[in-house]
Amino acid sequence: MKKTLLRAFAAMILVVGFCVSAFAEAEIRYEYKIVRLGSLSLLQDKDKSETKTHEVEEILNKEGAQGWEVVNIFAVRTTFDPNVFFAAMKRPLAEAKAQEDKP
Repeated sequence: MKKTLLRAFAAMILVVGFCVSAFAEAEIRYEYKIVRLGSLSLLQDKDKSETKTHEVEEILNKEGAQGWEVVNIFAVRTTFDPNVFFAAMKRPLAEAKAQEDKP
C-alpha cells in the first residue's frame, strides 16, 4: 500500500513539474513595431514596381534579420495616397535584448 502511494505521489510530482515547465515556456512576452512599406500607387507603377518590390523585400529582410516577424500588413488612407502599406511586426523580448547586445 505504501509503495503504491509513493509511486502515485512520485507520478503526480512528475506530471505537475512537466505542466509547470510547459507553462513557463509558453509564457513569451513580445515587443511590437510598425514599419512603413510604401504606397500601392508606387507598387502599381509599371516603371517603378520592380524597384519598389525589391525595396519592400529589403525592408522585410533587414527587420527579419533582427528577429522581427510580420504579424499583419495593412493599408492606411492618407490625403496624398489612398493606400499606404504598413507591416505590424513582433519579436520576443529576450531576442530583442540579444539583438541590442550585438555590435
